[in-house]
Amino acid sequence: MTGESLKYAAVILPLKLKMGVTYLIPKELENIVLPGSRVRVVMSKREYIAVVRRVTDNCSGFAGKLKEIIRVEPIPEVTEKEFELWEWIASYYMCTVGEVYRAAFTSAIIEQENKKPRKKLKQSGEGKAFVTLSEAQEKAFNEINLCFLKGIPALLEGITGSGKTEIYIRLAKGEIDKGKSVLYMVPEIALSRQLSDRLNKVFGDRLLVFHSKQTPAERFRIHKVLRESSAGEGYIVLGLRSAVFLPFRELGLIIVDEEHDSSYKQNDPAPRYNGRDCAMMLGKIHSARVVLGSATPSLESQFNAASGRYIPVLLKERFFGAETPEVKVIDTIREFKRGKMNGLFSHELLDEIETTLAKGEQVLIFRNRRSYSPLVQCTNCGHIPLCTHCNVPLNYHKGRGVLLCHYCEFRVDYSPVCPVCSEATLADKGSGTEKIEEKIGEIFPNANVARFDAEVTKSKREESRILKEFASGKIDILVGTQMISKGFDFEDLSLVAIIQADSMLAIDDFRANERAFQLLTQLSGRTGRKHVRGKIIVQSAQPAHPVYSSFEAGSDTVYDLLSERKEFDYPPYVRLIKITLRDRNRERLFEYANLLGSMMKKLRSIECSGPFTPVTDKIRGEFLQVFWLKFPRNRGTNVKTSLKEILTTFEQGRSSLTIAADVDPA
Repeated sequence: MTGESLKYAAVILPLKLKMGVTYLIPKELENIVLPGSRVRVVMSKREYIAVVRRVTDNCSGFAGKLKEIIRVEPIPEVTEKEFELWEWIASYYMCTVGEVYRAAFTSAIIEQENKKPRKKLKQSGEGKAFVTLSEAQEKAFNEINLCFLKGIPALLEGITGSGKTEIYIRLAKGEIDKGKSVLYMVPEIALSRQLSDRLNKVFGDRLLVFHSKQTPAERFRIHKVLRESSAGEGYIVLGLRSAVFLPFRELGLIIVDEEHDSSYKQNDPAPRYNGRDCAMMLGKIHSARVVLGSATPSLESQFNAASGRYIPVLLKERFFGAETPEVKVIDTIREFKRGKMNGLFSHELLDEIETTLAKGEQVLIFRNRRSYSPLVQCTNCGHIPLCTHCNVPLNYHKGRGVLLCHYCEFRVDYSPVCPVCSEATLADKGSGTEKIEEKIGEIFPNANVARFDAEVTKSKREESRILKEFASGKIDILVGTQMISKGFDFEDLSLVAIIQADSMLAIDDFRANERAFQLLTQLSGRTGRKHVRGKIIVQSAQPAHPVYSSFEAGSDTVYDLLSERKEFDYPPYVRLIKITLRDRNRERLFEYANLLGSMMKKLRSIECSGPFTPVTDKIRGEFLQVFWLKFPRNRGTNVKTSLKEILTTFEQGRSSLTIAADVDPA
């Protein structure tokens, strides 16, 4: 000890710790260790950078010898507003504050402080004038401002191509001109990269782009700029869900675009938060205005609008009168029986593609599965190669010559020889974007065909190249996954085709119909943006399904899903928590799951279902069991408190077991 101290620091470590941790403050640091300070400490023989939550003059209840703080790090302090958000997230999503801290500040970002010199933010000049709003946009803009005057968030429901972005930009410009900052959230990195060019023309060096694919140095630089910004110095931050953790000083407006998108939800690791819902809390903490936007608002947001928590604002006209696309659903079973299918493609679709290309226009083909095929199977003995760590088939990636697990990245070189019967009879089954790209290229050899999925867009440069070439017309046919469905604007794209559309519905999820309709609507918005009317073709073996009939009829939503949710007690009328247990020993896991289930089923106000064995019952060497918990919306705090106590106690002494609570699972 470097000197007696009567002061103690309760700190937050970037760890999953159920209890608080206290350290002695050395005499020489007493005047500089404050709430929010970053301090270096030792825990279990490892050094960490912790955040001081409180400084006290006593440490009652602890009889052992406390460790001292090593030093104060030269990193800006965490503000009380940041603590408030962290603690709300930890409470609502049933995790520890340490896990939230770890998400907000990765060690890589923190360590950038010691790297010098630091680059300055690139200056991009003064912003230019923005697009004049149409009459419909001006009306929506004014209605949103009326919502703000009432202190209630606005829910902008604007059809695809209606020009929601121009309204967001006008709203943001008003805040920047007042010296306040703006958080503009989008669900996908690809969308942020395209939108950043647009925003840069208006906001110039006031624009900051933030997402997880940036280098730690880039992300730290944005942290630093926001923390050191002076009063009246507003920035617009374009970011993904993690942008809610940025240290805003004077936050005036939050925009959550495509608010329905499931990409806003973090699945693993904890905190398993929803960026949209955290943005709502962030707005409350900062007294900032909030606008949510979507062509297909989530049922949760529709429920909140009906309950008066949001005010709906409608924008039902396409920008400057562009026509809504024509929709055609093709019955693939009927076409197959009539001999009018060419592999994956109906003759009618191929005719439409040929006509579109002949007019010098572009085609987008959608298949929400990357790879060449989702599995390979021996035609002699029936063997399907599986991942050795996960109980799932290996995906075939033909271009790379590998069989790959999409859960853990385990891979083996592809060979047509079956490892079981030794016959060269392994054949691909099913189709992914890579196969569709190959087959459509064979049918249209003179067309320039490209692919846009997570595999080919790993590098920022390649992603930008594909988008620019498609936007400029160099690419005739683009085959893509869900990455391409949101927000992109391609002037010459007039035909969108959806291959094997029924895969969107064949999901064990009560939101499947809602998500499928949202995706169809988003895809329709990519076509017919300017001078031509677009067309969208859906290939389905279930053409009479309510999702397709609603979409084909031009409905705003797929039948009355809210009434259906209410009838069967599903969100948004109740709360839902998914509990997942993991253990490397299957029998031990079953024993633990049955025991935990008997404890949870005794809780009042909870309907506990399970344990269930999920379809994918083994991931990264761990077996899985799942519970689903339903409870009334007004019982959330009490239920979570009781449940957290049970889970914490149950996990103690069972070192092989991992329990994850997912509140409001996507």
